[in-house]
Amino acid sequence: MIIHSSSVSPVPTHQYLQRTLQYVLYLYCFMLVMQLPLILLEVPVNLTKVTVWLLYLLALSALLKRRNNLAQPRIKSGLFLLYFSYLVIAIKLWPAVTNTHYFLLLSLVIAGFVFTRQERNIQHTMVAIGLLLYVFISTFLYVNNELYTLIQFCNDITLGVICLVIYRVFQHVTLLRWQHLRSAHTNSVNTLSRFVPNEPDKPDLLWPLGVTRKFDCVTVLFADLAGYTQINRCEGDDKTLAMMKALFRRIDKRLARYGLEKIKTNGDQYIAIGPLQGKDHLNCQVVMDFALELHQLISRLSRRSPIPFQLRIGIATGPLSAGMIGSQRPQFDVWGQTVNLAAYLEQTCTSATIRCCANTAALLNLDTTSSYHALRSHKHPQTKGCYEFSPSAH
Repeated sequence: MIIHSSSVSPVPTHQYLQRTLQYVLYLYCFMLVMQLPLILLEVPVNLTKVTVWLLYLLALSALLKRRNNLAQPRIKSGLFLLYFSYLVIAIKLWPAVTNTHYFLLLSLVIAGFVFTRQERNIQHTMVAIGLLLYVFISTFLYVNNELYTLIQFCNDITLGVICLVIYRVFQHVTLLRWQHLRSAHTNSVNTLSRFVPNEPDKPDLLWPLGVTRKFDCVTVLFADLAGYTQINRCEGDDKTLAMMKALFRRIDKRLARYGLEKIKTNGDQYIAIGPLQGKDHLNCQVVMDFALELHQLISRLSRRSPIPFQLRIGIATGPLSAGMIGSQRPQFDVWGQTVNLAAYLEQTCTSATIRCCANTAALLNLDTTSSYHALRSHKHPQTKGCYEFSPSAH
């Protein structure tokens, strides 16, 4: 779900369709009410017409009670069928009026936009019924009415064909626009998904703008390239930038394979976190596997480079807050003592090693395979030490 920054949100399509169908229903009711005086002024009063009028009034009343659900396929179909039947009966009751069947052509226009793509079969059925009734009534009037000339009959058929062509063109244009909007929406979602993670509880939705959440146990990784300054000094900005682009592309591919979340890069520093949901030890293990593969990647690249470089990695596990703040160029980020501790461990560890906090070591049972280092930092007074090991030994 993406929250728009604008204070005026666009009207959803289903609400717009609901309002349109309500207006059609209200117009239908108004037309029926206006016919009552004409029926009652006839001398003598035609009881058949009064009965038909009352039956349609009851049907419209039932639809009015469900006016908030008019967008449902069954109710839409019932509204169309009621409209068709009323026109047919009106032609039978008022045979002197020879242009009533033209209102059947309105069904083509209305059916062009009140049915969704999933209701295409119902849409085609309603259009076919309207056209068949129109052709049948035009033929019936031509055969049984001397005033109904051949020219007028041909005009009716031509008008029906034109309306059908307009309906098809309108439907095709609508389909092209829908495909264009869907393609634009897909591209937008794909672009946003590169910058914004998915909702932990709702994987189909993107993380909403301006929302932060707290998590009890998340593993954070800070990786820094030792020797980057020397490489930049010797190779120059352009070559160094090209190298960093190629390196981060490789790291991004491995990150996606492990299912981790990239937070950001800061110069030669790479920051990532483990999954926000799941079992703590499994999430911590996948971050450690990713860290070990990073060391292997840097080791292979360093052997090919004239200037050797190594990787320092700090990993911490604990509570943190995650989300996006601000309204200008918002970026998904993480905050908390766990994040600061991971950055501190990366800064204090030696090259080609990995430093982990006590929580990470406990979850992965690293206390027996790594060396303990005492730490004294006024920024992290509760952290008494960490565990450090060389990836080459694993």
